[in-house]
Amino acid sequence: MTPISEETIEHLKKIQKSLLDKKCENIEALDLRDVNSYLSIFVIATVKSETQGRSVAKDIEKYMKPLKLAERRNHITDLPKDATGWILLDYGEICIHVMTEEMRAYYSLERLWGDAKSIPLT
Repeated sequence: MTPISEETIEHLKKIQKSLLDKKCENIEALDLRDVNSYLSIFVIATVKSETQGRSVAKDIEKYMKPLKLAERRNHITDLPKDATGWILLDYGEICIHVMTEEMRAYYSLERLWGDAKSIPLT
């Protein structure tokens, strides 16, 4: 397996910083390339509320939009006010999951993709 590019690692670090600045918890980055043929990297973060989740998503979109990594499949401005507690931001190689504690515990993506390797970002 080829290593993750330095450019992608830099994007992941900036995403992580944005998540930390918005007080997200339990931030994890998973390398899914060996586990699944069409997924690359998941970033998963926990928020305390859906309002916090929308704010986090808007900040990440501000960073990612100028990079033009992939056509967005999720428009933040289209998010319902009563979101489900899970916001998925899909940028092709990097998918960012911003979830409330309840949704993260229920779907347990880390367990579902248990064979994926963790990506150290520090």
